[in-house]
Amino acid sequence: MSRFEKLWAAMYADIRKSIFNLCKFHNFEPTWQQGDVLERVQWESRQPFHKRKKRIAVKSGQGPGKSTVSTYIAEWRTFQAVDAMTIVTAPTMTQLQDVFLGELRRQLKNADPILKRNIDIKSQKVTFGRRPNWMIRCRTAVRPENFQGYHDKYLTFIADEASGVDAGIIEQIQGTLTNEDSLFVAIGNPNTRSCKFYEFFTSQRHLWHTFTFNAEESPIVSRDNIQKLEDEYGRDSDVFRVRVLGEFPNMDPNCVVSMEDLEACTKNKPGPAASDKQFLNAHGERARQIGIDFARYGSDESVIYRRSGGAVVEWEKFTKTDPSRVVMRAMEMQKRAGWKDDKCWYVVDAGGMGQGVVHMLHDADKQVLEFHNGGKSSDPQYYDKVTEAWFTFARMAKTRKLSIPKDNRLIHQLCSRQYRTDHQKGKTKLRLESKEDYVKRLVREGVNDAPSPDRADAIVMAFYEGMLARSQSTGRDV
Repeated sequence: MSRFEKLWAAMYADIRKSIFNLCKFHNFEPTWQQGDVLERVQWESRQPFHKRKKRIAVKSGQGPGKSTVSTYIAEWRTFQAVDAMTIVTAPTMTQLQDVFLGELRRQLKNADPILKRNIDIKSQKVTFGRRPNWMIRCRTAVRPENFQGYHDKYLTFIADEASGVDAGIIEQIQGTLTNEDSLFVAIGNPNTRSCKFYEFFTSQRHLWHTFTFNAEESPIVSRDNIQKLEDEYGRDSDVFRVRVLGEFPNMDPNCVVSMEDLEACTKNKPGPAASDKQFLNAHGERARQIGIDFARYGSDESVIYRRSGGAVVEWEKFTKTDPSRVVMRAMEMQKRAGWKDDKCWYVVDAGGMGQGVVHMLHDADKQVLEFHNGGKSSDPQYYDKVTEAWFTFARMAKTRKLSIPKDNRLIHQLCSRQYRTDHQKGKTKLRLESKEDYVKRLVREGVNDAPSPDRADAIVMAFYEGMLARSQSTGRDV
């Protein structure tokens, strides 16, 4: 046996004894929160079979290191036996590659050279000891059949971002727990109650070892970031509950706009909201704006909202109406209101049907912001322009100083539109649900003849104020 092989054999024996020895060889010191979970993983792996729950669930705010914990669990469990297998799943392969494998690479940089030589990270798997069947495998949470047929000893499943993993896949994974020495770890942010992950902490809690990473209690989370979230959203908000406290929301935060905020805004009178000095000082010359969304199909609506200050002061909807007639009607609204062209902006859906009629506004020397849903956002945290516009409106609505119509269809469209978190090249972006996906989801949820969210998109455009400098010089949003 070579000197390297002897050193590796001694290291491997130490790693198998304790998950904290693995951390030591990585030069990693877990926080007390991370340590509690790692200790429980080790405890479960050492107990007699009849005493094991084989299930560990971890919900976390942002920042306490849940992704780091998942890499050490995956690595240590795979080291427990030669040719053992760990399956790591998440809603997308991008998430697995950028978050899980990316974090594992980062942790491995500081590891002992001998350990490094025995771990090979590839695009969708990690192999150990130069043995092709000794591995961590990444599988997307798309089809339950992807998780059938595994009978390996020390089989481990880790569901990362578990709130986004389909219930059928969760059930399929739990069916493997009859295997000898198997373990299922579900870990993620508590983004929604509408998932199996929520049940692990409620109706199925007796079956699971459960942990919560509160970011306020973590020594590695920035106090400034926590304070920023508290100042912007409030401690009682669902955003603070999810991102900081690691608790499930009171409402579903996958929805961009809060129904409670919208209902409060419907109770405000248009006059005071239109002339609110604080709002006007904050939003300047974009205080007079007309948002237009055009129908794409026969049953869809074309909608106009005329906004002054913080109030919708006039609106109209049209079905089966020529887009040119909608534009003419919007210009008539401006003229009747006595708004001068240099004191009024049009924010217009310039995709689809809008492409052929937006020139009418330019020809009439109106100030126009051509709105393209897929356009680049001015704030890099948003995936595209439409996502930015919706979150801009949500922040305004949260002040509860807006005045919007008490229109049930509008309120429902606004408070039921969801978003997701995309992970691309190591960066996290918020992405709004498309109109098509929105309608399909409502149909799946039992809403017959679910309408396209045209009213919601139009009012969001009426309050959107992004990219002012570029729109002033070009009249176009690119």
